[in-house]
Amino acid sequence: MNQLKLEKYLERIHFSGIPEMNMETLKRIHQLHPQYIPFENIDPYTGNVPSLNPDDIFNKLVSESRGGYCYEQNLLLKEVLTFLGFTVELQLGRVLWKREENAKSAKTHALLTAEIDNQKYLVDCGFGIVTLTAPLLLNNKEPQETPNGLFKVSQKDGSYMLWIWKEKWLPIYRFALENVEPLDWEIANWYLSTYPESMFKKNLVLSKVDEEARYTFSDHTLNIRRETEEKESVAIESDEQLFQILKDIFGLQENAVKLLKQKITSE
Repeated sequence: MNQLKLEKYLERIHFSGIPEMNMETLKRIHQLHPQYIPFENIDPYTGNVPSLNPDDIFNKLVSESRGGYCYEQNLLLKEVLTFLGFTVELQLGRVLWKREENAKSAKTHALLTAEIDNQKYLVDCGFGIVTLTAPLLLNNKEPQETPNGLFKVSQKDGSYMLWIWKEKWLPIYRFALENVEPLDWEIANWYLSTYPESMFKKNLVLSKVDEEARYTFSDHTLNIRRETEEKESVAIESDEQLFQILKDIFGLQENAVKLLKQKITSE
């Protein structure tokens, strides 16, 4: 990361003003990033392993106006925050979404922790359907309000668990604060993008979140869940409809559409 790349990133997420190493900047970046850089797994879905090289990620998510999944999203975020002076650490979590809180799960989700004013925060712009839009204080068991929902972080047996309120508390993932090397992310990234039964190999998943709603595409359906809790589901019944929502809803350009067209025509 350098100053020129930082400026391009800030332009990509529509950040105005001068970023500083403070809580206000962290909150604004955390809210804007998942609004303008969508979650998408087009590369694994079309048979490509996403590169975790910082320059490659920057080119894809910023210069080419693409999105990415958790490894790409949070590595880009780490580069930005580290350049701004934050202390940021890599972590791996065990996904529990749509499972019981004690379910067995591999360490496949990439997330970050950041330290500011001697406090640690959970920072994660890469969970797709229920991604955070604000940093969460780790050592705070009380519910924490974000621009897009109520979350909490609990502790048990030396690990943390992230929850979201959806008429009841639902677990999202659990993780421990431990040393995680970039190679650990590389292995998990390769597994998720090559294992035949990986959801990211078998299914196309798109997601973004703004001040009005969360938008998610999977299983041929576009779901829009507004902050008023109203939900709209739209069946996507043709390739042309899919290509249109890639552009209109998720802000992806022709390069992303081209990858999907190549996969569809080869099947």
